[in-house]
Order: sequence, then C-alpha cells, then structure tokens
Amino acid sequence: MSATAAKSNSDSFGISPRSSHVRSRVTNGSSRLRGVDGRGADARRFKDLIEAFERDLGGRSKLTQAEVSLVRQAAANVVASEKLQSALMRGEEVNLVSMTRLANITARCLKQLGIKRQQDRPASLAELMKGAA
Repeated sequence: MSATAAKSNSDSFGISPRSSHVRSRVTNGSSRLRGVDGRGADARRFKDLIEAFERDLGGRSKLTQAEVSLVRQAAANVVASEKLQSALMRGEEVNLVSMTRLANITARCLKQLGIKRQQDRPASLAELMKGAA
C-alpha cells in the first residue's frame, strides 16, 4: 500500500473531526431512529429508556459507541417486551416462547452493559427497633 493510499484510508476513517453536517442525524442525536417521528408512545418510551440507561451508566458522554448501541438495543428490547406484556394482560394470544426469549435477550444485554437491579439494603437493628416502637 502506498503512502498516499494509507493517508486517504486514515482520512476516510474519520480520524480528523468531521462537521456535524456530514454525520447522520442519529449520530448527532437529533433523531433516535431513522424514519420514526418520535412522538408516538412507543418512541417516547424508547427515548425515556435510553436516557435512563445512559444515566445509570454515568451519562452518554462516558459511553463508547458500542455501549451506546447496546443501550439502544436494550431499550428496543424493553419496549417490545412491554408491548407483549400489555397484549397478554388484554387477553390477547401471545407467543410465550418469543416473550421468554425477548426477556432473556434483554437481561443479557443489560448484564453486558453492567446495569444491575439495586438490592434493597437490609434494615439495621436500630431501624427495626425504631419501626417497632
């Protein structure tokens, strides 16, 4: 590979900062999903989950692009799972195998991100005594 080819390859991989005008709307943060309005209930829930997961991980600025992608996938999985749960509660027929697989995929995705359920701290003896009085 010539020096010129190597230079043009490094330039095309975005080593130097690019203007926001040449990046996608998703990358710039002005759009969560291509072709999705963002005002529907599912889109709002998706956005809320992304923001919550990013907060749990210390903020978007601390995340790698791979982690941002996993956060988006986890949020999409949760939205899909909630839709299936709603259908089940309305008495609609739901594929329970698909629902279980989706729950497992979501759990693995959240585990990979390091998002864990916070354990309740056991009450101290002083707190128990105060509550008993």
